[in-house]
Amino acid sequence: MMEKEKEYKRICEKLGFVPSEYKYDGPVEEDDSIPNPFSVLTIEEGRFLYENGYLNPR
Repeated sequence: MMEKEKEYKRICEKLGFVPSEYKYDGPVEEDDSIPNPFSVLTIEEGRFLYENGYLNPR
């Protein structure tokens, strides 16, 4: 398994879901009482997902 795939798998396990399959089902208006599921990630982990296209729906 490539390093990129290992890192993605580790991040998925940390989140508890696959980022590209995540569907927000909360209210349309902003609600700060609903926690952001991605807030458990570090800036570097979020950047990794974004830069490698893992946040795009497939």
